[in-house]
Amino acid sequence: MPITQNTPLSALVGIFPTAITAYNTNKPTANYNLIYNAFIIARQSGISLHGGLYNWIHFGNATATIHDLLAAFGMNKQSSALVKPHIMAHTLKNLQQASLKWIEHITLPISAPCNTINPNTGKSLSLELSVLYTTLSAPGAITVSGGFVAASKTMHCLFPNLAPMIDGRHSGLSYFHILQSTYTPPLGIKDWVDWVGAPLPGVPNPSPRGAGRYNWDAARFLAAIAVNQHIYEIWQQQNGSPGLRAFLAIDPVSGTSGIPRIIDKLLW
Repeated sequence: MPITQNTPLSALVGIFPTAITAYNTNKPTANYNLIYNAFIIARQSGISLHGGLYNWIHFGNATATIHDLLAAFGMNKQSSALVKPHIMAHTLKNLQQASLKWIEHITLPISAPCNTINPNTGKSLSLELSVLYTTLSAPGAITVSGGFVAASKTMHCLFPNLAPMIDGRHSGLSYFHILQSTYTPPLGIKDWVDWVGAPLPGVPNPSPRGAGRYNWDAARFLAAIAVNQHIYEIWQQQNGSPGLRAFLAIDPVSGTSGIPRIIDKLLW
């Protein structure tokens, strides 16, 4: 269940053991592990077979694989509905090749995305991710009504070790419930402009419900990436900095290959 309101970011580290155990043993989330692992295996196989994410999208079964995962994760049970597979294929195949081929190799932890430049486009990682997120959140792109849930979950399908999944009932509420004064970037960065690349006016972690859901724009998505990394940093600090492999070992379930998936379970 979502964390309690006004939970400090540093307090989340202590919740990891019980949160992950609950996710891995309770229904329906335990079943989600099987579904997610099948997706990861299919993604890895498709990318290996076709020589990269872009080629998997264009010449493999990426659309069907992503469509199936989104459906299994409830995207046809909410107020919106997934678009037909051929429409989703059109959306995915129109994503920029130079962006996909670069970002697919980027995994958390990262340096500030506003200062990380794609050598093939000259654009920052912040801008590249923002363009993709905005495209995927448009009505008719992934779901009929569009929005942040469709965008973030599809971004996670494309980049599972970088992009968080944000929804309106679980992780989205947990992001909202993090004490705002502690909802801050990693790497000792003091101002969101030095992570996002532009000022971040308003609430960095808005409610995923009601009018607040319209504030989950690309900048807030970038902020969520930052907070995921900050949680990871705090875990390292509180556990003697044992490294990424030790962090991933706190969840032994197959398919849990990166920071975003573990933190998704923490915030569920």
